[in-house]
Amino acid sequence: MVVWIALTFAFLAPLAFLWFLRKFDLYSTGRYFINIVTLVCGLIAYQFAAQINPAIVNAGWATWDQVIRVYAPLGEEILKSLILIYLVQRADFNYVVDGALYGFGAGIGFAIIENYEYVTGDPGIALSIAVARVFSTNLVHATASGLIGTALAYRRGDPSWRGWAVAGGGYVVSISLHMAFNTMVSAGAFLVIAIIFGLTGMTLIWFVIKRGMHTQKQWVGEKLGVEDRVTKAETKAVTSIDKIIDDLLKPFEDRFGNEKVPAVKELLSKQAEIGIKRKLLDATPSPTKRKEVKEIVLRLGREMELLRSQIGMYPMMFVRTVYLEQDVKVWDAINARVAEASTGQKGGGLWDRVTDRVKQSASQDDKS
Repeated sequence: MVVWIALTFAFLAPLAFLWFLRKFDLYSTGRYFINIVTLVCGLIAYQFAAQINPAIVNAGWATWDQVIRVYAPLGEEILKSLILIYLVQRADFNYVVDGALYGFGAGIGFAIIENYEYVTGDPGIALSIAVARVFSTNLVHATASGLIGTALAYRRGDPSWRGWAVAGGGYVVSISLHMAFNTMVSAGAFLVIAIIFGLTGMTLIWFVIKRGMHTQKQWVGEKLGVEDRVTKAETKAVTSIDKIIDDLLKPFEDRFGNEKVPAVKELLSKQAEIGIKRKLLDATPSPTKRKEVKEIVLRLGREMELLRSQIGMYPMMFVRTVYLEQDVKVWDAINARVAEASTGQKGGGLWDRVTDRVKQSASQDDKS
């Protein structure tokens, strides 16, 4: 019974960490299905590592201690990252938030199957092993993969030499982190130190996701516009989505009920993804990839139109106006008209038109 409890904990707790981090993906760009794929690929990566690591020792290339400290971290991080390399090239991939979540998922998948081996290997202290590994080794595996996913995602947004340098640096940092942890544990470090090491790694991934969300908000504010039939109010709602429950959806639910709330959430998420995709087009030199991204933008636009129809005209008016007061919108329109009519000089615009009319009247008087 204790072994089964330990196995259940060793399976569910790592998934809970992933679920917790997904809560910070406010635009929901990281797909649940793809995260499941990364989990499965992490399991497969472990199966390969479990064959490669002993083979290195059996071939006489290294001792088991050297494998643990050096070769295992190197090989395992490369194996876990193969699915990330593929995903980053896809047109439906977005930015570092996706990279961090998918990388974290691959590491969690690897850790879960590894937990099974360790927990069943010593049934007498199965629960202790499960708890210790979940809060230390599991988080290190997930953090290391998450960092690689983040670095690869950054390179997707910056195809210059700087992006490649960041991608390479991500591998170096990830593998070094893994090596340092394995060396520390092999040297007999206290369990509490290992747990602090693991929790620090998860905090680092959380910070990466928060920073990634900040960048994505800037992209959304920059790229969403009239061509997507997204108003200024909707853009403001999307870029302030972390406050959306209190500032928008709560009063919306009070007025229209909760039936339309999921549709509004989905609409804002799709608007955000369009903004992110338009920004990524700037960093996508491949004509084929650009075409794929544009097709995704068009599909998202069609899905938005369907959601607008489901929400209804009056509720959509509420969504569009709740963030901007009517007087602000009126003054924005006036300022735009003045700017359009201006010569660019101080005191221009409407006053320029008055001056032109006066000159025209004066010239007519001279002729008469």
